[in-house]
Amino acid sequence: MSATGERRQLEPLPYDGVLSVRVGTVLWLVALIVMLPFWDDLRADGHLWWIATAAVGTLLGLVGIWSTTRRRNRLRHQVPTARTDDHPAS
Repeated sequence: MSATGERRQLEPLPYDGVLSVRVGTVLWLVALIVMLPFWDDLRADGHLWWIATAAVGTLLGLVGIWSTTRRRNRLRHQVPTARTDDHPAS
């Protein structure tokens, strides 16, 4: 609510998040690749779950890329609608 007590319609940010998800996915993939040669050492130290975490992060990142790309494309092809004020200024 504003100082006058009226509610304003929230607008979505003009950012689709595709780049952020791509960068995060690449970082998880790099972490996975870097850790694979140390499989035996990680197993001996009880840290094999690090590899599993990086693998799951990579897979979820791929799902995120698919999801955010679909959302971005859907928003780009959406027909803009005329905006009307629900609460005219007094």
